Amino acid sequence: MSNTMQAIQMDAFGGPEAMELRDVEVPQPGKGEARLKVAYVGMNPFDAMARAGKIDFMPISFPFLPGLEHTGVVDAVGEGVDTNLIGQRVISRANFGAYAEFSIATADMLLTLDDRIDLKTGCVYRGCSFTAWHALHKAGRLQAGETCLLHSAAGPIGIMGAQIAKSKGCTVIGLAGGPDKVEFSKTFGADSVFDYTQDGWVDQVKAATDGRGVDVIVDGNGKPNAAHNIGLLAPLGRVVYIGATAGDMPDPVDIPTLIFKNISVAGMNLAPIEDPPGSDTDRTIIENVASGAWQVPITEEVALADVAALHHRLESRQIMGRAVIRVGGDIA
Repeated sequence: MSNTMQAIQMDAFGGPEAMELRDVEVPQPGKGEARLKVAYVGMNPFDAMARAGKIDFMPISFPFLPGLEHTGVVDAVGEGVDTNLIGQRVISRANFGAYAEFSIATADMLLTLDDRIDLKTGCVYRGCSFTAWHALHKAGRLQAGETCLLHSAAGPIGIMGAQIAKSKGCTVIGLAGGPDKVEFSKTFGADSVFDYTQDGWVDQVKAATDGRGVDVIVDGNGKPNAAHNIGLLAPLGRVVYIGATAGDMPDPVDIPTLIFKNISVAGMNLAPIEDPPGSDTDRTIIENVASGAWQVPITEEVALADVAALHHRLESRQIMGRAVIRVGGDIA
């Protein structure tokens, strides 16, 4: 094996143009680490945020290799790691560095990829499905027969959320930006999808609930549409904020409003509350993805050399579903 590999590196925070394709040294796994021959990388918004210097809760040093959520095959392990891991198809979601032919991962954070799920699907399904599941079930306490409203219905979390909510017997209303995204998101089971770039969408949502309002809202966008969330909740309704990809966090809600309207507002960060491998949640999600009952919305595949252009499209909100970056591809 050559001692060099192709990788996307950056020497300082910046825009997509800060990322460069270079020949670099193949990394060696240290104590407690494993090395992956990278197959596919999901275009996770965390990579764009890390690239731009907007993440302060994960260690970043330069030269920096983005690439968080990825699949691959373990080809070497460091001290203290079971050698039986070598040759295993795995998911890595805890370490950056996947925009490269080889990545280094904390071995005990790797997840074995179910034999029924291919490497491409494996690099994206877990993050979006687990986020949607926990936002709806844990933070939102969604009950059978309720109505939920999903912002970014054409995005991966909105799409997985629609399928998860429908499987619980709920009514799903989606919001998407533009007619193409509206039509795309409808194919994943939402009962209604409205274009939030057009005037009147708030009234359309209210009409779809016969004026009652919705029981659970999941919002990863933030401003400006977040301003309407409180007014769209039914009595005892819950809004769950999971991010602010539109650029700004929602305005605070005062306590008297919560009391008067009988509503609640929650925030959710997946990592501290994620149900572990082997849990009922884990088995349910794997079974639905592996069987095809829930469709994972992979819409495009690009080569490592085209990552900068993909970041531009992500930040201009041109991507529907989830894009993936092909590195080693369908390696054995």
